[in-house]
Amino acid sequence: MEQALTFAREVRRHIHQHPELSGAECATSSYLQTLLAARDWQLFSLPGTTSFLAYKAGKRAFTLGYRTELDALPIQEASSEFSSQNAGVMHACGHDMHMGLAMGLSKLRDELPDANWSNLLLIFESSEEVLPGGALAVLHSAAFQTHKPDAMLAFHCEPELPVGSIGLCAGQYMASGDEIRITINGKAAHGALPHTGVDSLLVAAHTLVALQSIASRNAPPSAPMVLSFGNLECHGRMNLIPASVRLDGTLRTHSETWRAEAKELIRRIAKHTAATFGATASVDITEGYPSLFNNEALAERARILLQGVVERELVPLGKRMTTDDFAYFTHQLPSLFLRLGVGPTGNLHSAEFCPSEAAFEYGLRALQRLAQEL
Repeated sequence: MEQALTFAREVRRHIHQHPELSGAECATSSYLQTLLAARDWQLFSLPGTTSFLAYKAGKRAFTLGYRTELDALPIQEASSEFSSQNAGVMHACGHDMHMGLAMGLSKLRDELPDANWSNLLLIFESSEEVLPGGALAVLHSAAFQTHKPDAMLAFHCEPELPVGSIGLCAGQYMASGDEIRITINGKAAHGALPHTGVDSLLVAAHTLVALQSIASRNAPPSAPMVLSFGNLECHGRMNLIPASVRLDGTLRTHSETWRAEAKELIRRIAKHTAATFGATASVDITEGYPSLFNNEALAERARILLQGVVERELVPLGKRMTTDDFAYFTHQLPSLFLRLGVGPTGNLHSAEFCPSEAAFEYGLRALQRLAQEL
């Protein structure tokens, strides 16, 4: 275990110092493949991407998949013991830790070749941070279908959990996430002569208010949802009413059925509200990741197996409205998305995020137990 832990830390620190943005993780992918090829793992590249899969057979018929992400975020790092050397880019979401776990598991597998290992399929996925993500390309690949796992795992760093803990929510866990862009088209006018135009800003304000009724008056109580708008863009001035306004937002929900209904309501309300004022509205919705579901039988089995591996029992987690494209795996295979306690640090996606490497021990022990006994 000590050699695997040392290896995991070394890999993580190298990757942390050399982060790459989504779709451009060439050096990261090459670095990891070189390390795995030196220990005779079977490697499968995905054409047109930096994603790749690594496979090694075990003694059991069971195949376990572990997904990790290659990409970093466009954030300037504030502080770290081994800071990013690429200006404006850092691993602020823990993907470097997730890769370290994957590589530590591979090392542990090779250190203990006679143990009762499952077949292991390590998935190194590009572009998790940006739509459409990399999961679908993996799922559709010939290599994945050839070595299709019986169960899938993924870890995600969690600064709200102490080191020594692992969190899990059985059943429905994370939300879907769609990108909403609404363009209100009115008629430009001088601010002193509003009657000569159609005030797109006024229409946008009414549209924003009207859309909030979807959550408060249309969503079923059993389907948590969030509809938030974080950007309003127009090109007017203090005394110029602009011809058009664009609103950018996000729709999050735990129900795939309600998700489809909500998107139709967004289109209808935006267009009808605009028409009331003599304007028009175009609605562009980019399909995001689906909701994420943790297989309940697999979650209960993991809870039993991991007793004694962590310093306390698995921490039961509540539902959350964040997204991850690991959700695609959960819709096709029995899957678990686990949270690894990394201790108090900066928030995820912040310049101060700096997880404790002491978490590696608990993550690796958990992966070893699951890879040998699931």
